[in-house]
Amino acid sequence: MSERLRWGILGTGMIARKFAGELPESGTGVLAATASRALDKAEEFVRDFEGRAHGSYDELLEDVDVDAVYISLPNGMHKEWSIKTMEAGKHVLCEKPLAGNAKDAEEMFTISEKTGKILIEAFMYRAAPGTEELIRAVRSGVIGEPRLIRTNFTFCREANPKDARYHPEQSGGSLMDVGCYCVNFARALAGREPTDMEAMAHLHPMGVDDYAAGVLRFGDGLLVTFTCGMTVESDASTHIAGTDGRIDVDAFWFNESGFRLTKVGQSEVVGTERDRGLYALEADAFAAAVAGEAEPWISKEDSLGNMRALDELRRKAGVPLG
Repeated sequence: MSERLRWGILGTGMIARKFAGELPESGTGVLAATASRALDKAEEFVRDFEGRAHGSYDELLEDVDVDAVYISLPNGMHKEWSIKTMEAGKHVLCEKPLAGNAKDAEEMFTISEKTGKILIEAFMYRAAPGTEELIRAVRSGVIGEPRLIRTNFTFCREANPKDARYHPEQSGGSLMDVGCYCVNFARALAGREPTDMEAMAHLHPMGVDDYAAGVLRFGDGLLVTFTCGMTVESDASTHIAGTDGRIDVDAFWFNESGFRLTKVGQSEVVGTERDRGLYALEADAFAAAVAGEAEPWISKEDSLGNMRALDELRRKAGVPLG
């Protein structure tokens, strides 16, 4: 792109700060403005980073110096503000999961097509070269036919009533917050949709699942197990077992290292080093899609497939749908 994409951010939470902090590492973007419902929070945010502060989300959408908006709001607000942003003439990078349910996601893409504005779900790990390399390696047959995948994404924090992840009406819970990564990766690696799904979850007193486990079947050959949680200490490992070898990744979602390929008892580390942060890579991938230089790294079909799987897993686990 000849000119940098001018970004606006809705929300000032942890993920917004990560995106803003790494945006200067991108080759395509600059932070123009940030909005919060409390002006003082937006002012504090821009002091730490850059750009103008807005005391309402609508005010940012009226800002003529904003080309694209990163929506880091709670899950239950994704549909409303993505649609308002596109109708205001701006492109949208919306945090995962894209919406509270598949029906809402479909409506969001309808508006994207109607307005001609780009809408992409912000799975930052999929924009990393290491993720692309791993998927290519497995699909090329480096471990033969993949048969079993075991993947995990958990973190341990004290439950907080102010945290939207603990609000059922905001489509909170571990399946939506981090389980969505596990489901997305399994589907990306398989290159197709699951044929069967099962899930079990522990329901927190606040009404959402704070940890869960699930199984996905892809036809006759591939089985996937995953665990996710917000109140359990574990790791971020992924294991892929095939007919001719296996792959292990220690910190998959953050792409901090390559992957270990083991065949005939011999192991080697394979991986592509990244020269900047995951959110900077994501911003550049988004800018390329806006400019028509590349296809979105997360397609409409991919996002809708993930939402449909999450809807079914939540139904199976007895978790409220947003």
